Amino acid sequence: MTPSRSGNPPSPRFPIPYSRFPVLLGLAVLLAAPNLAGAQVMPSEKGTVTQTVDGTTITIEYYRPVARGRTPFPDVVHWGRMWTPGANWATTLEVDQPIRLNGNPVPKGKYSIWMIPQLDEWTVILNRDARRFHTQPPAPSDEEVRLAVKPATGAHMETLAFYFPVVTRDGATLDMHWGTTIIPLKADLGSLAEVRYMINRVCGSLDRLDILVNNAGTNIPEPFVEVSE
Repeated sequence: MTPSRSGNPPSPRFPIPYSRFPVLLGLAVLLAAPNLAGAQVMPSEKGTVTQTVDGTTITIEYYRPVARGRTPFPDVVHWGRMWTPGANWATTLEVDQPIRLNGNPVPKGKYSIWMIPQLDEWTVILNRDARRFHTQPPAPSDEEVRLAVKPATGAHMETLAFYFPVVTRDGATLDMHWGTTIIPLKADLGSLAEVRYMINRVCGSLDRLDILVNNAGTNIPEPFVEVSE
């Protein structure tokens, strides 16, 4: 661009009227808005944890609330109130093969998880209605499994987490952990048919069998004298 004879810089060839500046500025803001929105952090971010055990895949999908100085139980979630362990959409558990959870059969499928916290014992529910918002507990008629679980305690967990602290050849422990509260769930993938076959072989090779103590088999968390299988 060549200076004018007066020494002042020349005017642009296509000057922009001042009246159009607000329009252009607004357009720039609109174009930048998606990027600004994408950079925002959700109050409860989505998380997924998956574990494969003996060819069976167990998947948990959930949103992760943060304690932020609060005591999760009973300050955030009150005793006796049904709650999905997470936020936003209900937490789900999906298995691609049948399993036993705390000794209870769970068919292949996807379930929403609901819990009723109490001081000494929690109720854990798997419901066949997997797509529920966290403020809309499902109908009891759709329940697949209802479990009684003793809570454990551990180090403070600021953000709610599901994880598998123990994985064996035919089972795993799934923990829900928030604050200092841990709800352990035992996933058992052992086959009852295989256990019965093993017991029958032992019985067939001995003339007499009064008591058989077996430490490898499906997990049935009941008093010994009450176990029928």
